[in-house]
Formats: sequence, structure tokens, C-alpha cells
Amino acid sequence: MEVTDLHVLAKMASGTPNEEDAFTIRDKDDNEISRIHNLRELVDALSNLSIEELYPSICRVSDGETECDIALWIHYVLGDATLSAKIFHLVEEYKDKPEKLKLEIFNLCFNRYLNFQELMDFTDEITMFENDEKPSDI
Repeated sequence: MEVTDLHVLAKMASGTPNEEDAFTIRDKDDNEISRIHNLRELVDALSNLSIEELYPSICRVSDGETECDIALWIHYVLGDATLSAKIFHLVEEYKDKPEKLKLEIFNLCFNRYLNFQELMDFTDEITMFENDEKPSDI
């Protein structure tokens, strides 16, 4: 794993502390469903959205073109251009298949979250010099 990947994963885990940078998922009546600050909240929100709520919550059509707000947020706030591009591609590919779209986007985000969790579990096991001799003790 490259240092850039580690930086992106760390950013995705911590998310944004600024409320103005949070991603807001709204229903068709423009009522707030949830606010997302990090990757875990994104996975939770995606799992709770109904199929009917998904597309209007993460995308909008402007001047005949689809704008994928969640992909832009992931790119600019969380810093993951790869995940962002994959989500945008899925939105274009499955815009007429909402069940498949929800499944694919959720799988992508959930896998990214699992990758992060695995990395965190791995680093928790690393304890340098805890019970070993320190170089200064030799």
C-alpha cells in the first residue's frame, strides 16, 4: 500500500470536522435524512437508504447532465479520487437499474471501509519496543 493510499484512508476515517463540509442526504421533499462526515457514516447511510431514495440523494440532473454529488464530495472532502471515479461510473452505468446501483455503490464503499478497518487492525498489533530491549538499553 502506498503512502498516498494511507493518507486517503486516514482522511476518510477522520472525515471532516466542519459541518459545512458534511454531505447531506435529503429526501424528495428536501428534508434532511442524514449528514455524513466520514466513510463509516457513508456506509451506514447507504445501507439505510431505500432504493427509491438513493439516486435523488446522491445525484441530480443539471442541464441534461448527471451530476453525482456524492462522488464529488468523496473526491474533494475525503480525498479519494479513485472511489469517486468508480461511483460516478456506476451512476452512469446503472442509472436505470436502481437496485443494482445501490448494491454496487454500497459494495464499493463497504469494501473501502473494510480495507481501512483491516489496516487499522494491523497497525494496532504493531507495538515497537513494548517488551523488547530498546536500542538504548543495549
